[in-house]
Amino acid sequence: MNAEYKRDLQNNYLILEAPKAEEDDYRLRMAEQNQVSGLLPFHSARKNGVLYLHYEITSKQTLESIFEKRKMGYEDIFFLLAGIRDVLEAMQKYLLDPAQLVFDPEYLYVEPDRRRVQLCYLPGSEGSCPIIRLAEFILKKLDHREQQAVALGYGFYQKAMEDNFSLQKTLKEILEAEEAQKGENGEYREDRINNAVRYRSDFAEESASLSGKRQEYRKENAEFEERENTGYLRGGEKRSAGAEAESVPPEAREPYEVTHCERKRRPQRRVDRLFQVIHPAVLLSALLLFALLEIVYYFGLLTTTEAGGIFFLLISVEALINKFWRNRKERKTESRWIEEEDDQMYWMLQEEMYEAPEETSVIEETRCLTPGQEEGGIYLVCTHGGAGGIAGQDIYVGASPVYVGKIKGESDVILDSPTVSRRHARLECRDGVCYVKDLNSRNGTFCNGRRLRPQEQCRFAQGDEISFAEIGYRAVVRQL
Repeated sequence: MNAEYKRDLQNNYLILEAPKAEEDDYRLRMAEQNQVSGLLPFHSARKNGVLYLHYEITSKQTLESIFEKRKMGYEDIFFLLAGIRDVLEAMQKYLLDPAQLVFDPEYLYVEPDRRRVQLCYLPGSEGSCPIIRLAEFILKKLDHREQQAVALGYGFYQKAMEDNFSLQKTLKEILEAEEAQKGENGEYREDRINNAVRYRSDFAEESASLSGKRQEYRKENAEFEERENTGYLRGGEKRSAGAEAESVPPEAREPYEVTHCERKRRPQRRVDRLFQVIHPAVLLSALLLFALLEIVYYFGLLTTTEAGGIFFLLISVEALINKFWRNRKERKTESRWIEEEDDQMYWMLQEEMYEAPEETSVIEETRCLTPGQEEGGIYLVCTHGGAGGIAGQDIYVGASPVYVGKIKGESDVILDSPTVSRRHARLECRDGVCYVKDLNSRNGTFCNGRRLRPQEQCRFAQGDEISFAEIGYRAVVRQL
């Protein structure tokens, strides 16, 4: 299956070819125009006579990438099968054929916080990517230390290999059998997730208040900067430029509280503040036009009524032009980084619910815990932080893949910045060559200033600059 990844201003897209589907196909129009729960939203476009479907995959992760470094436990398999069952039930309402779903783990998406499974619906692809691929992937990633996971994984694989296989019927039988074996005190991941989603609404008000406090803090910070620029002290008293200021000894003067920058700022002049409100070109053109109007009126070419009408017309036009300039200026100065959805309260709750007990292990041999001695490795040293001065930790990139993001449990390196996606990028070194790969991040991954396409993998070496949204790194080699 040929896949292509593209990006527009804000979103990432997976593009798949649908050669057998027609634009007037009922199934295509039904899936495209309705938001079917569990199906990736998409739009169709024809190019060179071939129909392509563009699936929106911003900040979503494939099943293959999530379980690249770890095994699938019982709860993971149960959550996946229950999610597919829910998708099939939602498709029944729209008379969509389950045989046209893509079950390749490379194109099966799971949200990083594990709230739901999303599949690609590709009309005209009957049997091109059967469920057996998913069953084989589950077997390959099984955690054989969990007896329940092994039983569930192999049971699903055996059902998928049977003749006259019915996916919906099989999932119903397997999940009902698992629910029947549930103990009195047992809870499945599906129930826990439903409870977490229900609890999430209880925290909505608290999250909104936290967001309000964040906005209030930013407003106070902006007011503080303005007071500093105009010469105000933190107590609200303006500095005197006369003899009163000279009479106060330097050690008795109230100090500034500069927490965000130690550099002294140049006092802002009145003309600078005027030009921040009115564009110089707008101001000069208005003065010139008013002068011409005064000259024409002086020579009697216009009556008082006509001159007054033209005067107010000029004021209106100049005001509109200046408003357009200010809006454009605000869009340019506005941060180009898009904050991810703030689900911190939900993550904390979910981590508390699914936290695994700590395993104690006895180390009976001497081990080297310093990764710097691994051949072919490289360090990424943070050069500039993100919003609010957030600086990222140094990253060691070796043979094992390193995932960068802001969600705990799914990322090896946590960058607590609102512009970093939950699962942002992947780093690794193979055969002495280092690679960085973007994982459908919203604000992008950059290598030497060039933004990587979604799922694009790029080589980098010593001295190269790598950025995850606005947090920048430089690749260096440290000598031990």
